[in-house]
Amino acid sequence: MTKQNLEQIYYLSKEMKMWEREMERLKARSLVQSPVPRTSTSGGISDKVADRAERVLELESHISAKREEIQQLRDEAVEYIKDIPDSLTRMIIYYRCVSLMSWRRVAYEVGGGNTEGSVKMVYKRFFDSD
Repeated sequence: MTKQNLEQIYYLSKEMKMWEREMERLKARSLVQSPVPRTSTSGGISDKVADRAERVLELESHISAKREEIQQLRDEAVEYIKDIPDSLTRMIIYYRCVSLMSWRRVAYEVGGGNTEGSVKMVYKRFFDSD
């Protein structure tokens, strides 16, 4: 597993949130613009509703696939991290790449007087030595 593979979890999570926001916008727009049922045979209104419903289903499917991909990568990352010999390095990489914490939060969780800069350096050195 490479540094890029581990960091991909972060970007996939951000992407999934982007798609979730898009779906929420689409659902909200559908609720606001829901037409009053008519007996007209023009078909224009019902086509828009059907198109939106289809788009929501597509987004839900896409988001579900992203969740599965993220979970698979997280599982692989945990297996990789378990084999890192140094406990401090394991914690730093786990908090950063699996728990998606900021560097400041990683330093706080690790404790022991570690700073944002010191945990970044441990992370960088680990991957530079690989």
